[in-house]
Amino acid sequence: MNFLAHLHLADGYPGDMTGGVAADFVRNPDLHLLAPDVLRGVMLHRLIDGFTDRHPTTLRSISRVAPKMGWFGGIVIDIYYDHILARDWHRYSSEPLADFAARSYAVLEAGHAGPALPAPARKFMRRFIDEDRLNRYATLDGIEDTLDRVSRVIAERIPHRAIPLTDAMPILVARDAELAADFHEFYPELMAFAAEQRRR
Repeated sequence: MNFLAHLHLADGYPGDMTGGVAADFVRNPDLHLLAPDVLRGVMLHRLIDGFTDRHPTTLRSISRVAPKMGWFGGIVIDIYYDHILARDWHRYSSEPLADFAARSYAVLEAGHAGPALPAPARKFMRRFIDEDRLNRYATLDGIEDTLDRVSRVIAERIPHRAIPLTDAMPILVARDAELAADFHEFYPELMAFAAEQRRR
């Protein structure tokens, strides 16, 4: 799942929300440096990703784009699932998306100041807030821009494998109804899983 889902599944706990966004930038040797509540958010993020990556419905969605995107199909679906969540937000929250986004940004602003967070996480959070990524996920332009940004990161890290993820846009639009059906089948199960993990 991508950042909107991780923030939603953190269920309003500031540490879980901060950790849910910072998780991709935290290396295992640095986990002990995090505040306990942020560490819990990082671990919740990882559990959510593991559940998502193994789920048959998610794998079905990935198979819909895999012929074009290959190994990167999972990344594309993570991002597109956030688009479906954003545009159908009313199905999962009574709080308007704009209000949720503003509340999330306020939490991330506070967490961004935490010196224990890795510098790349702080830099990402600053840009994420300034660009209003959560509300932009609701638009196809916002998703295309996100795919482009992720493509550039991949090209820097593994240039020999990089492909433009924006090439997935025509497939995503053409298969939107199927992907939306997959998502709405899957997400309630993920919400229940995340809630159970938080209770432990």
